[in-house]
Amino acid sequence: MNLIQEIEIAYFRSFYKVTLYKCNDLNIIFGKNDVGKSNIVRALNLFFNNKTDHINDYNFGIDFSDKRLTESQSSDDVRKFIYVKITFATPKNYQRSLGERFYVKRQWTVSRGDDYHEEVSSHIRENQRHIVTRFLNLFRFIYIPAIKDPAIFRSLLFNIYETLSESEEFLSTVGDFAGRVQGLTSSLFSELPKEIAHETKISSPSKMDELFQTLDFETISNAGGISKSLTTQRGDGIKARHIPELLNFISKRDRFQFHIWGFEEPENSLDFVAAEAEAVRLLKIATGEGVQIFITTHSPSFYNLTSARITKFYVTRESEAGGATIVQGKNLERFDPAAAIGEGFYLPAVAKALESYSKQQAEIIKFKEEIDKVRAELLEIKMPILLTEGKTDEMLLSEAWKRLRKTKQVFRIKSCDTSDGSAGGAAGASKLSLCLKAVSADNPHVVIGLFDRDESGTKEWKLDNNFVANDFFSDVKTSKNGRSFGLLLPVPDFRKLCAANENLPIEFLFADEYLDTVVDDRRLVLTPLMASRRLGSETVRVPLAGGTEVQAIDESSKIAFARIVVPQLPDEAFSAFDLVFKAVEAIISGTENSSSAVERPTRMHRGSMADMAGR
Repeated sequence: MNLIQEIEIAYFRSFYKVTLYKCNDLNIIFGKNDVGKSNIVRALNLFFNNKTDHINDYNFGIDFSDKRLTESQSSDDVRKFIYVKITFATPKNYQRSLGERFYVKRQWTVSRGDDYHEEVSSHIRENQRHIVTRFLNLFRFIYIPAIKDPAIFRSLLFNIYETLSESEEFLSTVGDFAGRVQGLTSSLFSELPKEIAHETKISSPSKMDELFQTLDFETISNAGGISKSLTTQRGDGIKARHIPELLNFISKRDRFQFHIWGFEEPENSLDFVAAEAEAVRLLKIATGEGVQIFITTHSPSFYNLTSARITKFYVTRESEAGGATIVQGKNLERFDPAAAIGEGFYLPAVAKALESYSKQQAEIIKFKEEIDKVRAELLEIKMPILLTEGKTDEMLLSEAWKRLRKTKQVFRIKSCDTSDGSAGGAAGASKLSLCLKAVSADNPHVVIGLFDRDESGTKEWKLDNNFVANDFFSDVKTSKNGRSFGLLLPVPDFRKLCAANENLPIEFLFADEYLDTVVDDRRLVLTPLMASRRLGSETVRVPLAGGTEVQAIDESSKIAFARIVVPQLPDEAFSAFDLVFKAVEAIISGTENSSSAVERPTRMHRGSMADMAGR
């Protein structure tokens, strides 16, 4: 819910005069300790409940701004007052009378005690002021302080009583309870003389609100066991996690239509995982019906929340003598976490680092899931596998086998990419490397990973200490369990310059005349590699001069090249791919020969790439 659009606060506590613009469903207020974050929530409580917080009544001497007080002491012309002005987005059923937006300003002066003067938007006629009052009476503001002591739970239990007390079901339950008690105690006064009282019995409770505040919550953990008191036997973190649910229950069932929660530091007493869950939960509640939430926080879990239905406000203080100010909107988007560190405020920097770490962890988890999926697929395949970096590599090799060998494949060509391939399916060398490392010693067949001879492919081909140089030739790495191999793309004579530049992707196994082929206006797009060059005091980027060895492939053109252009090429265009097939067949042959021995060797007779290709 998003009914409060703007909040203007003047001369209240740490604020001289500030306005919070573009308030949202969930409003996150952050800043250092003692700069005045909580005073925004207190100002809302003052507006709706005429109290500063859940305990203390409004007190002008305490709540008046120090800066304004100093000004008033030095000049008789400076008036002493506090005001809170709220601009509302009008619900549709009130727009005819109140317009699309209107404000209500409540002002307290030193001479009027806790009474206030109210002012409304000038476009609302005097004879419609009662509609503003009716609208405001639909609101309930609930204040939750930073310290969640037992008094807070007693207060919430009282609110629950208020919520339930008018329902017929509740009144019936109370009457039934009183009747049963009277039945059990019917003989209590049976011998009492009639002159004392004609009839005496236990009556229904007359102060149910007080009774409710003596109740407690009974909880049982996920692990089971005996029930425990929430307020006396469970930890502060467990207590805190119950508060949003209690508030939500009240907000859904009481007589008010709109609810504003002022929630100070909801992360208090929560561990990191619980704070993450609490942040998501409060966002979900705020984006539902009937609740708008303003929270103060020191937690990265809330600071890092992102949604179009969240607005954040940074409260800071320019100097000890000056009032608190609010950084928001475009200024907050340009906010530099390093600048906050200079002010001794570390939350933005910590939150940014945590966000980066969380993203990395999410990517690792996703990567692991994909690796597990590939591993499961590998176990289902009943023949040796040639594993590629991406789906277009798989398409090129499959077409090349069909053209050159014209027989059924003796090994399965498969991409390590588990996506649908709609964007080209380039999983990359890093994922291929992880897949090879995941092949276990009991894998029923060998898995050979083919790496492009480019910068990333060469780097990932080195794998880890569980892979050793293979004596077939220098461009193969063999796992110590003998079930997986890393193969660098073989180099045809016409691509030696590409190999020297570490710029030999599998597409470059086609000669230039075939790379230039155009079919249905589709082709492989090449762009020049760039180099940095000093020009006076500046560094400029200039294209390298040369042929294919200094050209890079536009990734977006790979899928069209593989699907549309390559099937139209003549058989002789695929000749260089035979180097790949002969290398793979030699690796498979070597493992089959070694498996017939009593002990499988991990190092074999060393030879050159050319030797292997000729075997």
